[in-house]
Amino acid sequence: MSFKKALDGLTHARIFFDQPMKKLTGYGLGGCARYYAEVDSLYALNDLITQAKQYRIKYKVIGNGTNLLFSDLGYDGLVISIKGLSDVFFKREQVRAMAGARLDKLIKFTIDHKFTGLEALSGIPATVGGAIVMNAGAFGHNISDCIVSIETLRDGKIKVYDKNQAEFGYRTSRFLGKKEVVISANFFFQEGDREKIALSTKNYLEIRKKMHPTGKSCGSVFKNPKPQTAGALIDSAGLKGYNIGGATVSDKHANFILVDPKARAKDVYLLIQHVKKTVKEKFNIDLVEEIEYVGEF
Repeated sequence: MSFKKALDGLTHARIFFDQPMKKLTGYGLGGCARYYAEVDSLYALNDLITQAKQYRIKYKVIGNGTNLLFSDLGYDGLVISIKGLSDVFFKREQVRAMAGARLDKLIKFTIDHKFTGLEALSGIPATVGGAIVMNAGAFGHNISDCIVSIETLRDGKIKVYDKNQAEFGYRTSRFLGKKEVVISANFFFQEGDREKIALSTKNYLEIRKKMHPTGKSCGSVFKNPKPQTAGALIDSAGLKGYNIGGATVSDKHANFILVDPKARAKDVYLLIQHVKKTVKEKFNIDLVEEIEYVGEF
């Protein structure tokens, strides 16, 4: 039996073939995934991964796809979306969020229940799972600040890590670049005044709106090489407004690359490489991407 026929026989996942990835990422670029599946249960997720391994098909699990750049050549494998795993609920004294839940859904839940801790992350267009893998943060706050434990799926088994085992760092964790799939996390929040929490959230959103450019992007392209910032280095290198094809370094915030309707994923990739090369030559600093490449470039 072929892998395609095996997928056709699955009734607990929505299966698509030659699915355009441009509809599923922040950049809106890239070719098609040969196989694409949407799941809303851990059983379906595990079954798809098991099938992919059995047939030696490469696979990629995605959430919101914000920081992914899919190749124009597409992805000759299986892409699995877990956005259907999106529940946020109480578990004893803690809050559990499934990995496919949008981060803003979790933040709304905390506001509704008068919990404080995630306001600074308002407006980050990530799922909970993606935010955990990258240890997403802003304004000196990170999602790991409020995490108690994380559940993952690995080799058909659920594994639990406490916060200290997750190896959180600046925009990284032990799960980054691994085939171990984050499926949920437990959080603990301090209680606060609901109106103050809502106001703080609004203020962070307004700051983000003023700082960040509008248009199609993946958000911040590079990690900040502390104590400096990537945006300041790129600006100092004279690269604001520099473009390759349909991709341009933002005039408003140099750590953003914007794309126009004619852009290709290759344009973004080449512009990123040019920015890295220029900053290295001028300042002897190696910029490291937050963005993840999927497919061949």
